[in-house]
Amino acid sequence: MRPVLRNAVVVALAAVAIGAGFAGGWYAHPASSANRPIRTLGVIAAGSLSPTPLLPSLVAAFVNQTPGIASPRTAQLYQGSNADATAIVSAGSASPYDVFVSADYRVIPEALMTNAPPYATGEAVFASDPVVLAYNPSALSGVTSLNWYEKIVGNGIVLGVANASSDPLGVNAIVTIELQDRLAGLNGSLYHHFFTGPMGGFAGPTANTRYVVENDAGVALSIGEVQAYLIYESYARADGLTYTTLNESVNLGGTTASDVAAYGSARTTVLSGTSTEVVAGAPAIFALTVPSNAPDPALGDSFASWLVSNSTLRVWASEGFVPTPSVWVYGSAGYLAPGLPTLPSYLTALIAA
Repeated sequence: MRPVLRNAVVVALAAVAIGAGFAGGWYAHPASSANRPIRTLGVIAAGSLSPTPLLPSLVAAFVNQTPGIASPRTAQLYQGSNADATAIVSAGSASPYDVFVSADYRVIPEALMTNAPPYATGEAVFASDPVVLAYNPSALSGVTSLNWYEKIVGNGIVLGVANASSDPLGVNAIVTIELQDRLAGLNGSLYHHFFTGPMGGFAGPTANTRYVVENDAGVALSIGEVQAYLIYESYARADGLTYTTLNESVNLGGTTASDVAAYGSARTTVLSGTSTEVVAGAPAIFALTVPSNAPDPALGDSFASWLVSNSTLRVWASEGFVPTPSVWVYGSAGYLAPGLPTLPSYLTALIAA
């Protein structure tokens, strides 16, 4: 499926975000002052959020309606969520980032909340983003949600994936292949076409697979470096890629208890520091936090609460995300209104499982 590009998408995004009200009173607009010094909003986020219609446009919308702040692209970093967390911890007290948006809700608790002192005390869990197969239509044709896995094992087809040890999208690609292999009763043939080692073990790339960072997926497809790429639907839509959706039983977009149980039946092993870690499949749920070492926590609080307000969640939904039934809180997310529901126990159980 090729999405229809919307006219002036960046302008429309900004207009929706600016024009909509902020339900619940989560965000208090600061009083303007000609003498107030400019404050810089630093944002670090998953690489899949880097296309302009996604997080950069939301940052711009927030800046445009908030006097006295700026957030140039030099103040924004988009890369694998695990690498993001490492950057926050490595920065110590000198971190330039006020908000961290992760493509895996487990990264913030596991990488930032377990330190002493912690680099985060809580997170807001707000939307899932199904995995899709983006592909080059010059190399593949007739691709559907029913036959995609048969198409990508053809001669000359190289599948692009993110590195699972630095990016949750890489884990999700491996898990998606494992789940589809089982669903189609292929006894490992699909998995072993793309990955070495046993299912659940360390999945190295075969000659049919190439590591490509998610930010470069569109370029890699357009120049023929790879012919297909497993990526989030929001990125495929934002980058104008040709793609097909996948069955919900394998696309990691569901958030119910039964979805979690099904996805969790697949596992892979990743490098973690000097050792390895087994990671279970889980819904591709995005979350955000204001790091404890944020240079401007108050500004981070305002932006974080705005990003998960009802009005802005409608913008996320328009770009391919599936907002959770409500914003869930794990830990102590002080930038959100009190009384929000906590993360369901069946999702909490996957943190540091």
